[in-house]
Amino acid sequence: MKARLLLWMIATRNSFVALLPLTFLRVIAELILNFPWLYYQQSMDHWLGSDWREPLRQIIDNSFTLFGLLLAAIVSAQLVFRLPSLTKQRQIAPPLMVALSAVINYLIITVSLPNVSPVEFSAEIIIIGIVIGLFSAELMLWAAKQSYLDWLNLPVDSDTTFYHAMRLSPSIILNGLVFFSIGMLLSSTPEFPEVTRWIIDWAQSDGNGTWILSTFVVLVNQLFWFIGLHGSVFLQGAADGALFAASTVAGFESNLALPTMLSNFVLIGGSGATLGLLIAIFIVTRRGSQNKIAKISIIPSLFNINDILIYGLPIVFNPFYLIPFVLIPLLLMLISLLALQFGFITIYETAVVSWTTPPLLSGWLLTESWRGVALQILLIALSTVCYIPFVRKAEEKRHQHAMEAFQLTTDTIIKVGNTKQKIVTRQDKVGMIARDLAVDMQNAIRQNSLTLVYQPKHDRQGHIVGVEALLRWTHPRYGFISPIVIIAVAEDSELIHHLGRWVIKQACACKARWNTAGYKALTVAVNISPLQLTDKDLPFYITKYINDYGIEAEELELEITESSEIPDTNLTDLILQQLVETGVHLAMDDFGMGYSSLLYMRRFQVNAIKIDGSITRDVLVNDTNADIVRTICSLGKAQKVHVVAEYVETKEQREVLSEMGCDIFQGYYHSPPIAETDCQDYFQLHNGLVQGKLSI
Repeated sequence: MKARLLLWMIATRNSFVALLPLTFLRVIAELILNFPWLYYQQSMDHWLGSDWREPLRQIIDNSFTLFGLLLAAIVSAQLVFRLPSLTKQRQIAPPLMVALSAVINYLIITVSLPNVSPVEFSAEIIIIGIVIGLFSAELMLWAAKQSYLDWLNLPVDSDTTFYHAMRLSPSIILNGLVFFSIGMLLSSTPEFPEVTRWIIDWAQSDGNGTWILSTFVVLVNQLFWFIGLHGSVFLQGAADGALFAASTVAGFESNLALPTMLSNFVLIGGSGATLGLLIAIFIVTRRGSQNKIAKISIIPSLFNINDILIYGLPIVFNPFYLIPFVLIPLLLMLISLLALQFGFITIYETAVVSWTTPPLLSGWLLTESWRGVALQILLIALSTVCYIPFVRKAEEKRHQHAMEAFQLTTDTIIKVGNTKQKIVTRQDKVGMIARDLAVDMQNAIRQNSLTLVYQPKHDRQGHIVGVEALLRWTHPRYGFISPIVIIAVAEDSELIHHLGRWVIKQACACKARWNTAGYKALTVAVNISPLQLTDKDLPFYITKYINDYGIEAEELELEITESSEIPDTNLTDLILQQLVETGVHLAMDDFGMGYSSLLYMRRFQVNAIKIDGSITRDVLVNDTNADIVRTICSLGKAQKVHVVAEYVETKEQREVLSEMGCDIFQGYYHSPPIAETDCQDYFQLHNGLVQGKLSI
């Protein structure tokens, strides 16, 4: 049951987030309509006429009136999308059809209930939208599993949309009847105004009505907002608005809450005093989702509009922000009331200040004194200090979740390998992170923030004959990125051509520096993906880099990996032939474990074959692997190509591989991959072992 309740909360919270585009539209309209600058308002009247505000008011009103209906539909779709993972069943009802059922049920309920309209905006209507969305999804999933409700029993080769519409129509009708019955049974909505009137009467009889009712207003407003409901909508309608004093000057005498003080000195930046939260986020974070949402929210929050922050961060149903979101406004209210009661500030009701007036400016206009500004600065600073520890905690959790999601993405990419579906096209968290990595990789290529390391290759006598260039990427958020993940994302996002050219260029530049230092005899091997063999410009760029850096073509070796199948096209054959004509050496990487290693040897000329590490690693304990190595070595000798053994980690392993016929050895027994700056030290240490070209 706990798991299901959590799922309901997640579906509800995500639905408010999904409605952010509607919120964006309303926020923009409100800013244009209520921008607190007299010259702006006068100019708009002059340019557009006195009626320019009416279309904006209609946009704002319509975005509110549709909220409950849209909420019901999206909550139901969100829940039905997630329920199969909880019940371990396949999805039997498409989210679109469930959302349609929720819309029908919403209209039935809102029409049936007295004093409720489907096109209004109130706390009641939002609660109705959430409840209908949740129960519509649950009822639809139950009904869709009942075979007796599938009256038509259409064949599965029917049109998919028609099939689901006809199959689920009886279930949708049944659910509609259930909700119609519920609507008939409910005679009235909860009498919130009567409860509020009782609280008002009690507060005023106590003599401290302003303090009590201000506390009540702040608590209710914050708690409603925390569950995604507009607290101000409920409070404005409660007891016909009798909670609030008509003027701040007469507020203490009337024992009512003071709306002007609450709007401008308590809810600074919007409900929750979230301007302080924004500043705290900027102090604590430098990147990540919290920082990004804060940047998007800063301008609206300066005008006391914080819907984006509440739904986007989110604050709704976020346990990390419940305590400060509720208690900080209470603290600011106490300080503001004390400042007002003891005469530190005086609020002049003659000042015309819109609720969208930015802090500091509103403090000056309302009090006509520096004291109003000073009080607002104090309140913003205090809210910032109070929010900081909670932001730190939320950021730690966000970072933990980000790393867990990244690890899941890495594991998924490594596990699934090459599949028909591109990893960047997935619509889950894995796909989102893969697409994010692709964007960051593109920037890293452009900014030269990737690096190459080099692993030495030794021949039978222990001489250094070359190195292999290996790509490394330390991501600013995720840290070290597996090369397998780099290549998979690059291939699926079509960045592989740009990445491959960058690697070849850097390797050529490095080789030129080594030539100057006297190590011309060494070769540099670079891995290329089979997809790069569809890049018709690849031979051109390789020739260009060789000429630009003044190295010989035969000093560069291209190791064709088998991360995917080499395309069997005329273009690929042409590119392979052009590569051979450039004079660079070609090698087959991961030989023996790829798609069609032997067939590839027939398609193009190779100078070396590199035995897959999964074979060489266990050659001492696995007889089958030993037989495979002997066979590959015999093939290499017959074809007059070098046989390279990678993952050579012990002396015994190297000696056995040498006896089997391997020519070149690469692995931690000789050296791990090392940075370019360390390579020359390695070469100098093994100076007597540096060898010229290897012959069979």
